[in-house]
Amino acid sequence: MYHWLRNPRVLVLSPLMLVLLFAVACGSTAAEPVIIEKEVIKEVVKEVVVIKEVIKEVPVQVIVEKEVIKEVFREVMVIATAQPVLATVREREEWEDIAGGLHYKGLFPVMAIRNPGFWDVHYGGSLNTVLTPSSPRFNGLVEYNPVNTTEIIGDLAKTWEVNDAGDVYTFRLHDAEWSKGRGPVTADDIVFTLDRITDPDALRARTGYLRTVADQGNFTAIDEKTVEVRLNFPTATFIPNLATDYFKMYPRALESVSQDDFNCCPEKSYGSGPWVFKSWKKDNNFEFEKNETYFKTGRPFFDGLKVFIVRDAARRLAAYQAGQVFASYLPWTSANTPWDMEQLEKDTDGRMRASVLNGVGIAFLWLRNDEPPFDDPNVRKAFYIALDRPDFGKVAYRGFGVPGTFFSPGFAEDSDEFAKANLPGYRLNKDEDIAEAKALLAAAGFPDGLKDIKLNSLNAGPSKRAAEAVAAQFRRDGIADITLDAVDLATMYVKMRDGTHALSLVNTGIIIPDPGDIINQFFLQDVLRNPHNWSDPRTDALITAQNKEQDPVKRKALIKEFADILHEGTSHIVPMWWNSSGATFDYRLRNWHSPTTVQLVHKWDHVYWDPDATKPTTPGYVP
Repeated sequence: MYHWLRNPRVLVLSPLMLVLLFAVACGSTAAEPVIIEKEVIKEVVKEVVVIKEVIKEVPVQVIVEKEVIKEVFREVMVIATAQPVLATVREREEWEDIAGGLHYKGLFPVMAIRNPGFWDVHYGGSLNTVLTPSSPRFNGLVEYNPVNTTEIIGDLAKTWEVNDAGDVYTFRLHDAEWSKGRGPVTADDIVFTLDRITDPDALRARTGYLRTVADQGNFTAIDEKTVEVRLNFPTATFIPNLATDYFKMYPRALESVSQDDFNCCPEKSYGSGPWVFKSWKKDNNFEFEKNETYFKTGRPFFDGLKVFIVRDAARRLAAYQAGQVFASYLPWTSANTPWDMEQLEKDTDGRMRASVLNGVGIAFLWLRNDEPPFDDPNVRKAFYIALDRPDFGKVAYRGFGVPGTFFSPGFAEDSDEFAKANLPGYRLNKDEDIAEAKALLAAAGFPDGLKDIKLNSLNAGPSKRAAEAVAAQFRRDGIADITLDAVDLATMYVKMRDGTHALSLVNTGIIIPDPGDIINQFFLQDVLRNPHNWSDPRTDALITAQNKEQDPVKRKALIKEFADILHEGTSHIVPMWWNSSGATFDYRLRNWHSPTTVQLVHKWDHVYWDPDATKPTTPGYVP
């Protein structure tokens, strides 16, 4: 089992704590490592050496476990620096030829857990209802290599380079086409897209980062295939964020499509990606057909994809067991619980393989900070302090994961250390936290706790369990009388954006395992996860400072300062639990390498089907 409490080594090797390498195409740069020492108590039976080979110029990571009672693990984080580098054209890889000889005829059947919501990936921010339906239709300028997932390579960009100052990037494009013969992808299309993303008046859920480092108008078409991007300052975070799946490139021809039409109607938009939208039957399925003019020769390796929508977990497991579908389409999501995926592998005698990413999603409670009762900082702080995180995680996630902090576990915060230090919100004696929370509520005029609070939440999956758990806990402890208003995911996000409820709760997958990702998603202005624009002058200054800081040690100190402010407990969100996500693949589906987060690698253009593959003899999916 992948339970972090029972297997500390899994926590050390989780994607959030691995070496974070942002190598660029065939060149790479490495920062000075930030060393984090953690004391871990564990028992092992033999010496095992695990060697992870990484991009050149970065030392090999070796973890040695010996028969001891107490060990100190040295966890190394490397955050990219904005040193100039030239990216060159990549050679065709061996797996592409292997996959090309195993082309799957017909529609490849896979399964999703929710209906599509918004089809515009610049606007919407949901993995389940935005990214996975739309991502396969589009390309980015650059991407995380799907078979070497800590490396960044070109997507639409054939090559790119940065000037000596680190603030001007020049991208040269492949000869790509928009689908269905709609013409070539040009530099002007890229300029249109980047201007669209940085539109100061538009809602941007997961692409709002770009507005923090570049202004609308900072992008120029040098010629038909060359784009220049001028940043407001050198920053280490530009390429790692640009490579994420939400930064998709659109044709300028879509300029006249309204935001509402873009969100609702996939037939009104198109891209250059490996798949072309074919149909959508709500609550049933949606289909893609292969893009016959895709510029990556030979890809994708199926004629089409048929994505069945099944919201009920029991029905999904039954479909996998019956062999009706061959993979989870997302593929990693907290709705595919680790315990269900492991049991599914056993129940199918290893035909369906389990894969688990640990600590890659965060359950947050959103507080509407611009209206009573949560416009009062004391009320927000009471909720932050009162939450019993270990109990919540045990009930909602069976203990898989880590008690909630604002940033990825271990970077700037440690919930275990918070508990040892008896910090509010993490005290081992929870009665002290409850007493302080009640005193804060009394000072705010609620001596008997809050009454008649509706929680905007999901009607299925782990988010529903989380909502039920927190409502029961707060009711038990006299903090608030909470009732659930459980709806589908798309409706939940609309209600959160529009402020129809005082509270909202949903699991959120991080995009990249860097603290800036949480800042960009939750603490910028006019982004989906800060719908009522909570701000603090101190954190506003730190947002800019950490973006500009290229020294990883100094940047870590800035993030620590940011976290300390948030742990005062008066922001618009309450961190609850870092959870784990599962996936399942038929062992004959090949070449899916685990990404560093659930939000990466969603084009389905690199995986293929090998009917003659040998079933693994050890647990888990093997790429």
